[in-house]
Amino acid sequence: MVIIFMFSADTGEESEEISQSLFGMLIDYIGRFISHDVLRKIAHFTEFAALGFCVAGAIHYTFGKRKFFLPFIPCVLYAVSDEIHQYFVPERACRIFDVFIDSCGVATGIGIFLLFLFIVSKLIKNKACKG
Repeated sequence: MVIIFMFSADTGEESEEISQSLFGMLIDYIGRFISHDVLRKIAHFTEFAALGFCVAGAIHYTFGKRKFFLPFIPCVLYAVSDEIHQYFVPERACRIFDVFIDSCGVATGIGIFLLFLFIVSKLIKNKACKG
């Protein structure tokens, strides 16, 4: 959350500079398959997928809960607060579409965590049956 906040605190010019340099490095490796705007949306999705994964893990290992909505709700609220924060940063904007992308990232991160738990539980169960 701190990393997301720090990225959101960058002015529009600073954010553009960072993403342009990253975009330049990616073009060197993958060619020009995606636009700069698409790369920025992928970054939004990815950072919130990581947040969803981590919050799902924290909730599971702290409270023993595997409920999808428990980590989803605070992460989406954080995505909303992130966009509101950007409204007050020079040259940045508050976009509902970014909240949607962030929410999809959160759902994906939580889904990956739940899939991870499912696979681990199956492996443990199979090992217990054999052993």
